[in-house]
Amino acid sequence: MATNALSPDALGKASLSASQFGRKPSRMTMILFFTILIAGLLFTGYSLKQDVDDMGTVVTTWTPFVLLGVALLIALGFEFVNGFHDTANAVATVIYTHSLPPGFAVVWSGFFNFL
Repeated sequence: MATNALSPDALGKASLSASQFGRKPSRMTMILFFTILIAGLLFTGYSLKQDVDDMGTVVTTWTPFVLLGVALLIALGFEFVNGFHDTANAVATVIYTHSLPPGFAVVWSGFFNFL
């Protein structure tokens, strides 16, 4: 005989929290996000300029820097998408084999993705 894994109360609570995903981020969140993004881009540009100046080379064109930026963007995009795929497989395997409880497996995977 099959039994329900979730009680009706748990389903009601899940739908309440799921409805919050449709909300827009607050103005303060957007300001913080773009401030951190711009600071990171400025730091990257400054570091690249300092490295080129330390080498003593004369920059005659911006093409190598643009191509470097495009290559890095493609590489980071691939790592981002591939990381999701690898994480999903690892978490599913750990949960399916009952090696770790589901909640702990997700937190464990998320923590080690930042290393």
